[in-house]
Amino acid sequence: MVRAACKIPAPAAGRSTWPRTPTALDFLAKLPFVDRAPVAAIGVSQGGGLALTSVERGIIEQTAPNKFRAAVAFYRPCRGFKDNMTVPTPILIGERDDWSPTSECRNMMEGRDDFGISRQNGAGIPVRLIVYPGACQAFDNPALRDGVQYFGYHLECNQRAADQSGDALRDVLEATILAKEQDKEPAP
Repeated sequence: MVRAACKIPAPAAGRSTWPRTPTALDFLAKLPFVDRAPVAAIGVSQGGGLALTSVERGIIEQTAPNKFRAAVAFYRPCRGFKDNMTVPTPILIGERDDWSPTSECRNMMEGRDDFGISRQNGAGIPVRLIVYPGACQAFDNPALRDGVQYFGYHLECNQRAADQSGDALRDVLEATILAKEQDKEPAP
């Protein structure tokens, strides 16, 4: 479901692509072999926006019957988000990312307004902004080792940022999902 977000124009057939991540979780929750409690929303670029929207305090998060335990957004523009998340949410972005400028995320983190969005610092669970020095958009894609220009933007793998972002992802999953799952297990 989430993969289609990049292929379908935003208002397609009168429906927005944004609510699809909670819908995907609702679908998974109905499967008998899925434990719906320990699920995180993880996305890259536009998918990162879906992950943020799924956990930002607002109508989509409030009306979703199932909730994510964490969200992680890789190189996602922060314009339009309020930094009012309901779960731990790291945003992982490259310092040299010209498609998703770090300035937008810094503005969000400092409570500065954009697009007429009223921001209140401290209203939700704090977002953790992690900026990787020297990294561009798609820093974790090994197919882009030599870098490419795409729609006028520079995409390039940065192994150090990829490794560090993998560690950050593992840290949030261990803290929000694995730790709580271990708490459920009976003592030997």
